[in-house]
Amino acid sequence: MKILFIDTETGGLSQNSALIQLSGIVQIDKTEAEVFNFYVKPFPNSEVTDEALAIQKRTREEIETFEDEEIVFQNFISILDKYIDKYDKNDKFILAGYNVNFDKDVIYRFFKRNGNNFFFSYAQGAVLDPLYMITPLQILNKLPVLDNNKLETWCEYFNIPIAAHDSLEDIRATKNLARELMRLMKK
Repeated sequence: MKILFIDTETGGLSQNSALIQLSGIVQIDKTEAEVFNFYVKPFPNSEVTDEALAIQKRTREEIETFEDEEIVFQNFISILDKYIDKYDKNDKFILAGYNVNFDKDVIYRFFKRNGNNFFFSYAQGAVLDPLYMITPLQILNKLPVLDNNKLETWCEYFNIPIAAHDSLEDIRATKNLARELMRLMKK
């Protein structure tokens, strides 16, 4: 089984928000095959809000020094091509992440901006998302209801270290959280 744990940091929440950081862990069966972490210079006329920068503890000057999006895209494709035969409909990653549909949409737009309409040549439509595992476990009385369902809150509950709003740190924490939730599901 091929799983791509993926997370992004963006310049905001709109369709036109810049992709600022793209990180992931490629897992083949139960083995971590590769870890990547790209910092991305905002594409022209993209949204980068002061609020997003404050959350990520970044400055506009800093993000302007990041790698051009086109170069990051080519490096990302090279990683995907190492593990997936994009012409084989049965050889696709399961995308995994916390609220991963947000990240999936960001990456889909990243592909489109770079002239590639074939994101789903690499990824299945199905996702693995710890956020959607929480409510069923609460209904089964295997988890309490906490103040909120933020990644940081659940990591604190399970004593999982996290330096939030850095996509590499977030995806490592998400992978650990998914493992904890799956253990509860097995019981």
